[in-house]
Amino acid sequence: MSESGQGWLLGAVEAFWVGFMKWGIIGAGLIGGKRADALASLGETVVSVADLDTARAGELAKKYGASSHGGWEEVTRDSAINAVVISTTHDSLSKIAVDALAHGKHVLVEKPAGRNPAEVKAIADAMEKSGKKVCVGFNHRFHPAILEARKICESKKYGKLLYMRGRYGHGGRLGYEKEWRFNPEISGGGELIDQGSHLIDLSRFFAGANMPLAYSNCKSYFWNAPAEDNGFLVLESKAGQVAFLHASCTQWKNLFSFELFFERAQVNVDGLGRSYGTETLTVYRMKPEMGPPDVETRKFEGEDGSWKAEIADFLGMIGGKPTLCATPEDAFASISTIASAYGNRAQKAKRKGGQ
Repeated sequence: MSESGQGWLLGAVEAFWVGFMKWGIIGAGLIGGKRADALASLGETVVSVADLDTARAGELAKKYGASSHGGWEEVTRDSAINAVVISTTHDSLSKIAVDALAHGKHVLVEKPAGRNPAEVKAIADAMEKSGKKVCVGFNHRFHPAILEARKICESKKYGKLLYMRGRYGHGGRLGYEKEWRFNPEISGGGELIDQGSHLIDLSRFFAGANMPLAYSNCKSYFWNAPAEDNGFLVLESKAGQVAFLHASCTQWKNLFSFELFFERAQVNVDGLGRSYGTETLTVYRMKPEMGPPDVETRKFEGEDGSWKAEIADFLGMIGGKPTLCATPEDAFASISTIASAYGNRAQKAKRKGGQ
């Protein structure tokens, strides 16, 4: 990791570290493993792992000297556990989170937190009733270039934010159309609820305001599946800020790009590391005489520290510190936008079928 990246990460950890708790991991796949690694690196203790695939649960549990289980209730209802990470398929996120909160656990539940607004609202209601804390895992908020762009938005050093343009996509893999992400009963939708939810959340994160849906078009271009492989959205805040967003799994070269346009500058965040390319923050500063802008680029290289930084921030939230974690309210705004877009798609299909 570059020197600037190391400084940012250490600052986040030092600012939000509050102590040690006992954690359970529910869902021992790729993301569950990343969360467990991040917890251990912060000195937290993983004591229990659950997954329907008991072999996978056992493998991750062994790494941390934890117990393993095939049923998630053995984690949510264990009185020795203080907090849980829920990294299952979308159809289980809400019910597990609600049960964990009812049994006195703090909860980090992966995005989108549910397949529809009702499932996400159930988490918010359970949180309020329990008095425990919930972070929804929109980890992209904690990429260093994203955090720097957020600071620029808040500082207003280049004037007010005018509009945004976000693109996020990958190209899938052989058999991708048969995976759970393309099964609406499990996932709640397709590419929009998957990668598109990050773009929606970041639009609100930068604007500092709700961004209601102004236009949507969810289409299937390539993958023969019951859910969309491309989602096109326009969001617009009450103040008139617009976000043009495109999420795609026909993006044959992996891409992440989020551009912010201010009165006196353009700020671009490109890449997320690995196959998405080196994470960079580029500022194009307008000159008084206009013309070609001054350009400054910062690179954030090395391992992805967003998982660790998000959990460090969540620990701060539990300890009563200010937080940048996405809340159930944030997740509800995102899933409501997605539900509206899917409603528009259904209406278009109905009209087309009636012709």
